[in-house]
Amino acid sequence: MGIGQSAINKGYISENDAAKICESTYFTEKQINILATLFRKMTMKFHVDLETFCTTLNIENKEIGEILYNIVDSDGSGNINFIEFVQGLNIFHPAAPFKEKAKMCFQAYDRDGSGLVSKDEILKVLKISLRNNDLIDFEDAKVDQLANQLDKEYSRNNTGELSYTEFYNMVQNAPGVIESFDLDIDTLFG
Repeated sequence: MGIGQSAINKGYISENDAAKICESTYFTEKQINILATLFRKMTMKFHVDLETFCTTLNIENKEIGEILYNIVDSDGSGNINFIEFVQGLNIFHPAAPFKEKAKMCFQAYDRDGSGLVSKDEILKVLKISLRNNDLIDFEDAKVDQLANQLDKEYSRNNTGELSYTEFYNMVQNAPGVIESFDLDIDTLFG
């Protein structure tokens, strides 16, 4: 890459850099350049913090924003660089396969990193997702009932935990379970 990895991580890219980034994403070169400009405007520190991330992407539910931020922050540094920003947003691209979105959501639900999603983890994320949602008003008892129903229906061994395959089957049949983790990135290019 022409200008060095450090500069690219800060959102300073050449045409060649944009073309290379395009090869591993669903974005066009024009969109990569728009994202680079947006990234540079977002912060003067050359990385994006949680608050800036949520504000820029219009994420109103800060707990969902924090979960997404931690997933996009792939190196776990607590800050998102340009490459992480692009790769993270790539999951939300309209051309991204559902399987990629489901994988990202599995990470979001698997809060303890065990490789399995427990009924308690489903319950926690459902409650976070429903919080601040003016359209849906669920009592905690109903959310508990929903988590139990999802677990019973999709956990093949009735272990109270879902493997990735079981989770994938669940979100395919009940896409509302991952709806709160969907971002409309088209607004960034408008």
